[in-house]
Amino acid sequence: MTAVSRNIVFVGAHLGYPMDRTPLGGGGMVGAQLLRHWAARPAGWPDFSLIALGSGPEVREPGVDYHRLPEGPFTGRDEGLIALSELQYARFCRQFERATTDWILSRRAALPPGETAILVNDISEGPDLARLAAAGYPVASIWHVDVVDYFAKMYFKGALSARSAARGYERLRRMGLAGLTPDLLKLVFEKQRETARWSGALILPSSGMARTVEACYGAETRSRCRVLPWGAWRADVDEAEVARRAERARRDFGLRPEAITLLTVSRISPEKGLHLLLQALERLETSRGEALPEIRLLMCGEPAFMQGQAYWRRVRRAAARLRRVRVHFPGYQDAAGKRALMRLSSLFVSPSVHESYGLSIAEALQAGLPVLASDHYGVRELLSPEYARVVSYEGPGGAPAALAGALEELVAEPRTLEAMAAKAAEAGARLSFESAARRVFETALAPLEGAALPGGRP
Repeated sequence: MTAVSRNIVFVGAHLGYPMDRTPLGGGGMVGAQLLRHWAARPAGWPDFSLIALGSGPEVREPGVDYHRLPEGPFTGRDEGLIALSELQYARFCRQFERATTDWILSRRAALPPGETAILVNDISEGPDLARLAAAGYPVASIWHVDVVDYFAKMYFKGALSARSAARGYERLRRMGLAGLTPDLLKLVFEKQRETARWSGALILPSSGMARTVEACYGAETRSRCRVLPWGAWRADVDEAEVARRAERARRDFGLRPEAITLLTVSRISPEKGLHLLLQALERLETSRGEALPEIRLLMCGEPAFMQGQAYWRRVRRAAARLRRVRVHFPGYQDAAGKRALMRLSSLFVSPSVHESYGLSIAEALQAGLPVLASDHYGVRELLSPEYARVVSYEGPGGAPAALAGALEELVAEPRTLEAMAAKAAEAGARLSFESAARRVFETALAPLEGAALPGGRP
């Protein structure tokens, strides 16, 4: 009997970039790790062909048939992608949408729908799922960010929920007015609507996000949602190099063993709430004065490719207002750099206004770091009071006070942090990216194995 052919076409605009030095965020990092894991063809997996479509220069994983799109010159080649403005990035999204859709449909003979599954790693940057579904291709989509929820939080400042925003756009569509909205808004609202509509499976990192998606697009999405938390992967790094970097950082930043060292690892971007942490530290300086323990803050990351530079200036100004807390900006860190800084730190802080999962939080747990985090989708399923504190941002001005209160408790007693660190390491040891990668693979291939997933509705 001839074995059934199976093809996975993995589409991700952020694929193909060197993630050790390109700050494209968690979605790009997860996509690269999925490719790496699948390319290894773990024992017991069925035979399949793995095709990847991205915009970066190359994918070096053997066993991956990688294609860089769009072909020919376009705005955003190589690392220049991270320097695009919002309008430039919107144009890039449309270029990538057209190029990937046309590439797949032009190869229908070589990649027939009955043998080929499409897995999409992006929403705004994704292909035209309606055209692919009409051609008979089963589609699964990975939701790293609920872009409508993000838009509502960052631009409406909580005055409008994701559900209200999505329903408002739907009313515009029914009135025939959606076509008059700027393309940037269509990439947020229309693309996400179409992704929810045409995906046979919606892969989400938390049940909180699944509830928001259902609130926006109706109860019929419930049966198609697959909640698959990412866990964390352990990067293969040279421990001697980690030790060298840790010693250099200790010396360069003046990190004394008796000091409390706080660590953040994220893009320098408004949704990460770094300004809120700095405001909280300013509150502590005012309230505790000379009684405040010695605190150092390592704020790792580079400005995001949209809104990043303006926010970077705001963060630097806020850091300059601190008088007792010393803030250092080590920049974007590769795996060895992050491990070195986590080794030197007392507490990992995630003050985000919006977060879909929290990959850096998972990495911190693996490193045995206790965590202070704002209450968002991912932390509700990642963290426990044994090794973490989670604070809610009540009201528009409540975030600094909430963070300051939690920080005051934690820095007052170093032995509490030491006990939490041991529990954090235990929790980190239970996190498995390999399990998530396997489940995503199985979800994508299910329609080709006779376990057809419910399809999108016209």
